[in-house]
Amino acid sequence: MASNSNGSDVLGRYQVSPLRMEIDRFVIPAVTIFIALLLSFFMLFPLSAILKLSFFKGGEFALSNFTLDNFQKYFTTGYTLRALWHSLYVAFTTTIIVTVITFFFAYGMTRTTIAGKAFFRNIIMMPLVAPSIVQALALIYLFGRNGLITAHLFQTDWSIYGPTGIIVSEVLYCLPHSYVILYTTLSAVDIRLDEAAESLGATPFKVFTRITLPSAKYGIFSAAALTFNLTITDFGNPVVIGGDYNVLATEIYAQVTNLYRFDLGATISIILLVPSLMAFVLNYYISRKSFSMISGAAKPVIPPSRPLKKFGYTTFCSLIALSIIVIFVTVVFGSFVKVWPYDWSLTLQHYQFPSIAGYSALWTSVWVSLVVGIAGAFLTLVAGYVMETRKPFLKQFVYLLSVMPAAIPGLVMGLGYILAFNKPHYFFYGTPWIIVINIIICNFTLGILSSISNLRNIDPSVEEASISLGGDTFRTFFKIIFPLSRVAFFQNFLYFFMRSMTTISAVIFLVSATVHLAAIEIIMLDNDGWTASANAMCTCIILIVLAMLGVLKIVSLKTGGGMKGLTAEV
Repeated sequence: MASNSNGSDVLGRYQVSPLRMEIDRFVIPAVTIFIALLLSFFMLFPLSAILKLSFFKGGEFALSNFTLDNFQKYFTTGYTLRALWHSLYVAFTTTIIVTVITFFFAYGMTRTTIAGKAFFRNIIMMPLVAPSIVQALALIYLFGRNGLITAHLFQTDWSIYGPTGIIVSEVLYCLPHSYVILYTTLSAVDIRLDEAAESLGATPFKVFTRITLPSAKYGIFSAAALTFNLTITDFGNPVVIGGDYNVLATEIYAQVTNLYRFDLGATISIILLVPSLMAFVLNYYISRKSFSMISGAAKPVIPPSRPLKKFGYTTFCSLIALSIIVIFVTVVFGSFVKVWPYDWSLTLQHYQFPSIAGYSALWTSVWVSLVVGIAGAFLTLVAGYVMETRKPFLKQFVYLLSVMPAAIPGLVMGLGYILAFNKPHYFFYGTPWIIVINIIICNFTLGILSSISNLRNIDPSVEEASISLGGDTFRTFFKIIFPLSRVAFFQNFLYFFMRSMTTISAVIFLVSATVHLAAIEIIMLDNDGWTASANAMCTCIILIVLAMLGVLKIVSLKTGGGMKGLTAEV
């Protein structure tokens, strides 16, 4: 009797009222519909505005207004058409260089016993903590018309402006993104295949070409597709170091801001969207195929490398790391030098920021990034939970909407926001909140994929036990799922925070006379000739992001969450 009494007490303690049970039935469908509407309104609606302006006269949707005049004008104008070929050339060249570099870098990290692996891994991830423009600024200081190396060391008239500068800066910018994919791929492929081939008498060259490369082919293609997408859609580096060499991203900005040709800007956006979408689809297809090449029994133990191999990979990785360090040292040091490269005396005058915004832009970026980090991490975790564990009726549709932002260039999304929301009844237009929304939507894909990956590691029986004890959806999520997902939440928060602090393309059209962002101020300062102050703003952003990384590391360790794998996620 006692046991029955205790059992009834337990059941009574977790009993849920009929009204709450009835409300709980509608929670998952309501959340699913909310996410679908959110992504549709803030992603598909802006895209539709671009499509209407490109294909219909005056942007008025009617069959009588349908026209291809904008596309005809683009493809019959030599200057604007060259932007397409320039973009493709830069993107393909950068893709080849980055893929080769990061493959051998990742190979050195996963298949050799060289020393200093932790150091090399941290250095190659450094470009993530700074705006993409940092590479262009450093290269101009070193190889520009008045560069330290070109004009003063070698006294040559050559400068890095143009396609060379864009390619070099994009290579340095894309290294961490490509490296993460190839490192994951080579880490997952069983190294015992190489050992077996060598034991059968295969030479190291044959093992590399017939075992290692085929095993990593899907990872190589995926890294190449991602690099191509990042390069062809980047705006920061080409606008600073491109000179007269126009690409699609800079041409969109020029048409809209300089010529006020929104119709032609929308047309070029559609043209830019095509190769970006193709690269995304290819990357998505390859990523799914790559699972078949990954062995669950991959052996982590690496046999000792030959001395010559260790020396070669140590030298190679050191050169890559040195290149990245030089970029960051140049920007940081350049912000403290009085007149580069004539007066090397140190000063803080460049941190006074001659622009109107100054430190207010930095403060706006910080609080906007905090809001983006919290809201983006929570929203993607909720969306991942709904799709992965509850599997609602609209799961496939919501998942498709969730991964689509990765295929849409930030510049295109920003232009779409101008065309779609530049109306009096959209109260958030012209305020920092439209920037918050834009950054969350543009970076939604990685957040949702990270959340889903984390939720798959949680035993479903945990949630089943909560439900069997009478726990409703809210209690199950906030008391069980959320605490178990705190690592993914921290990772996504940092990712959204970093992207918000460093992004340029997505928000270049959304800043205004009253809303300033630090990353955009860098471009404005450089355009006005205050390059040293632009370096100072870059330095401030880098320090803020590193400080946030340190704070999250401490918080995570205090809460027992750990930050393992954080670098790979961002």
